[in-house]
Amino acid sequence: MRTRARFLRAAAAMAALPSVAAAQSAGIPIRVACTASDSYAGALYALDAGFFDRAGLAADVQVLASGAAITAAVAAKAVDVGISNAVPFATAVQHGVEFRYFCGGGLVNLDEFGMCVAPASPITSWKDLENKTVAVSSLNDIAVIGLRTLVDQEGGDSRKVRLVEMPFSQMAGAIARGTVDAGPIAEPALSVARRQGTVRVLKPAIFSPFGPHFMVGGWFALDDWIEANRDTARRFAMAIYGAAAWANTHSAESSTILSKYSKIDIATVEAMSRAPLATSLSPDMVQPVLDLAYKYKVVDRPMKAVDLIVKV
Repeated sequence: MRTRARFLRAAAAMAALPSVAAAQSAGIPIRVACTASDSYAGALYALDAGFFDRAGLAADVQVLASGAAITAAVAAKAVDVGISNAVPFATAVQHGVEFRYFCGGGLVNLDEFGMCVAPASPITSWKDLENKTVAVSSLNDIAVIGLRTLVDQEGGDSRKVRLVEMPFSQMAGAIARGTVDAGPIAEPALSVARRQGTVRVLKPAIFSPFGPHFMVGGWFALDDWIEANRDTARRFAMAIYGAAAWANTHSAESSTILSKYSKIDIATVEAMSRAPLATSLSPDMVQPVLDLAYKYKVVDRPMKAVDLIVKV
């Protein structure tokens, strides 16, 4: 279909990706994309802590700016596997791109992602974001749906919020300069901004509309890649779940890895609120996001999480 062709052309334009790390292994090659934010960093933990190597994989890991960029890279076949929240994932699926989740990733931590404003800003509620400019990492992202839901729940009109795209690492500076009025910043960039005193965080938490157990990001691939590489996908899931269980109980060691790839000092990473990582995947971890995505017409039809997940 033409919408699928347009999506793939846009994806291909984003897909020139330099590797940032590769497992020193003679194992099965696999190309992986993630971000250096805590909830999306499971592949970095698996790489540096040796879980890919023990699973027999030679992982080529690339760090991108957002889940939307990762989704584009997987669609363009610049990488085999990526991690993303359900919004860019579902948008691609509705454009005919046959993605499937096959491994759980980062779970919600309400303190790990904050809608930030300047300390002296007159903005004190979500409703106050009406007619304001808000930076987001992607216009097609879970944070945008959380933002719209909370603005509307407080009696505002989320259609009046102006959105601009910007990397998390640039948001605090833009807020301090007054270039934008607000922005949802993820850890570890959030802790840096808080330590510098350049932001305060609105309550309730931006992810609160999705409930207490949803998945912030899951590992996915094209359906045909999974079908052709089930053993590799199974090994990948084994490595990711092993790394997740390890990272969940080895905060100091995983903090060192996150600091290395995020370029944020270790003291800041150790002090921040860390995201729990999933060791399984079930539809209830995805469905709340899909329901609100349809409500806000980010996707054009209701979608069932069970249809977007495959066992390997």
